[in-house]
Amino acid sequence: MIALAALAGALIIGGLVLGVRELAGRVPPPGTPPPRRPFAGLTSDSSARQWTLAVAAGLVVFAITRWPVAGVAGVLAVIFLPRVLSTRRQRQRTAKLEGLEQWTRRLGDMLTASRGLEEALEASARSAPAAIREPVTTLAARLNARTGTQAALRAFAEEIDDPAGDRIAAALLIATGHRGGGVRDVLNALAVMIARDVASRREIEAERAQHRTTLRWIAVFIAGFTVFAVLNRAYSAPYGTVPGEVVLALVTGLYAAGLGWLYRLGGMPTPGRFLGPDSRQPDSRQPAGRPAAVGGRR
Repeated sequence: MIALAALAGALIIGGLVLGVRELAGRVPPPGTPPPRRPFAGLTSDSSARQWTLAVAAGLVVFAITRWPVAGVAGVLAVIFLPRVLSTRRQRQRTAKLEGLEQWTRRLGDMLTASRGLEEALEASARSAPAAIREPVTTLAARLNARTGTQAALRAFAEEIDDPAGDRIAAALLIATGHRGGGVRDVLNALAVMIARDVASRREIEAERAQHRTTLRWIAVFIAGFTVFAVLNRAYSAPYGTVPGEVVLALVTGLYAAGLGWLYRLGGMPTPGRFLGPDSRQPDSRQPAGRPAAVGGRR
């Protein structure tokens, strides 16, 4: 009976895991914007250490309860709950946008001081905001190593991995094939746009704080009910049977679906990027006779 219960629980939970991975990892056809994936943030960066802790927690839960489904649920809870309850990703993206806004303004001021584009980019690394210091420093290092300006800017956009970074990189890519001071106005306009985006995100975060509070209360309720069920063996005895394991797997799946839905309501989806790897074009598209960069690099 225990073997059958373990098999049933593993099949049900395994189906849920495969469904989540399918929703998170489906690749859109070329030329189409990526779909919104509510579970993408939950499975994209699971580390070996997290999985080790999750497996250990699952074994402890199974040793205490003797319920295979509870052990599998413990593993998934350690992996998913920190991402569902945490707002770190949203705070990091807001900080990244603020850093891009400050860096763009400073870069525009440096161009105003009659510096070439490459020289201004290299100099901007010394005063880059902390949230984007690493990609800006890497960009300056590539330019200093005589890497093509367009290739360095596209790599910078990949490291920023945000539509705002794509807009800035695209403006700088256009500037590499043209001389003149028009890029300063474009950078200032982009900085204003990013500042408005940051202000809007902060308002939305304040409005959706209620959803995150609801998530935390539900998680506390589930934890309390789990402790009660483990301590009250008379109440939880049916879960040790095969039908009880199936019911437990279904209830766990419903709770997981509810938490995922609330997480989606409380999150802010990021628009799809447009300056991805598929958009890369050879530098030969530039007009003949024009330099590949304002500073004279090719």
